Amino acid sequence: MLTHFIKRAVGDSVHARAAAAPPDGPDRVADVHLDAAIGWLLRSIEVCDGKASSKGYRFMKGWMPPYPETTGYIIPTLLTLAREHRSPGLAATAEAMGTWLAGIQRPDGGFAGREYGIQSEPDVFDTGMILLGFNTLVHKGLGETFASPARRAAEFLVSSMDESGCFTRNMSHQILHAYNVRSAWALMAAGQLLGEPRFVDRAADCARWTMAQQNENGFYLSNNFKPGGNANTHGTAYVMRGLLQIHYLSGDEACLASVRRAADEVCRLTERHGRIAAELGPEWQYLSSHVCLTGYAQLAIVLYRLFAIGGEANYRVTADKLLSEVARYQALEEGMPWHGAISGSFPIYGRYAPLQYPNWATKFFIDAILAQRHVHSGKSTWPDQDLYGG
Repeated sequence: MLTHFIKRAVGDSVHARAAAAPPDGPDRVADVHLDAAIGWLLRSIEVCDGKASSKGYRFMKGWMPPYPETTGYIIPTLLTLAREHRSPGLAATAEAMGTWLAGIQRPDGGFAGREYGIQSEPDVFDTGMILLGFNTLVHKGLGETFASPARRAAEFLVSSMDESGCFTRNMSHQILHAYNVRSAWALMAAGQLLGEPRFVDRAADCARWTMAQQNENGFYLSNNFKPGGNANTHGTAYVMRGLLQIHYLSGDEACLASVRRAADEVCRLTERHGRIAAELGPEWQYLSSHVCLTGYAQLAIVLYRLFAIGGEANYRVTADKLLSEVARYQALEEGMPWHGAISGSFPIYGRYAPLQYPNWATKFFIDAILAQRHVHSGKSTWPDQDLYGG
């Protein structure tokens, strides 16, 4: 393990100095990358006895404890793979993960933040991400098992809002986060699935609050992870995906317009600099030398979806570049526990999830490859499941 991380850190440092821009490369990410990523994600579940996904693989620690938040939104990825790869075993794994999550739900309907057993206090974002998993299981026809925990999670989210729709209670680090609109997506989807208009209305309120945080440059304010920190492409992509999905569910064109404004800046930055820094300021200025590979994959997902809506080629071209860069730095050492994983940052010692392979980075890499194949095959609509979780 020690040798791998040292070699990876040195190699990343050399590559970072040698190449500022993503290579043009083939348009489509090869099967070897997808297969390796799926294999790693499944190993992250196997080490948790098939009921959850390990938070990741970390320098000097190995596999980390189960992470309820990301276990929740890995469920939709498994259901998509089960459908597209005709692998019912993955659907059974997704159901088992949902059952485990339902068993650790707090009496107030929320879910504790961070790794399992580390924290007892509930968190809005973690709860919303788990609700995305429940939503897709309900949509799959398992409402008898998962409708009740989904409803309880949704009620918790509503109770954490103020009148404007802003999540002002049970927030990470007790600060406001625009990226919590991704939990509002989960809330609106639950409202539609469960026939609860109040959930839909409150989610729409949150979307309006979130759009009010976008400045004249298209940048989302109130979106740092910790007090005094900088906004990160990971969080920016969370906002964009949340608003885009609310657009799909509600038809709200303002949400789509907001996402387009931010996406146009992402394309401009990629074209001008060849890369997007992990940390950004309100003028889209670069505040770090490292990039967030997780954020790259998430931004690619949003850009592919925008391309499917309007056909603007720059969205697809930029998404292909970002996804190619993530694939370029995938760990592909056969027989190693990190085979197939995506590091949080490039270089791997960058400030975002340093010296580790977080499970959500590989999850979003898989989602992005599937989105790439979807749009490159000429499809412009998405399966209904995608409305409710991802």
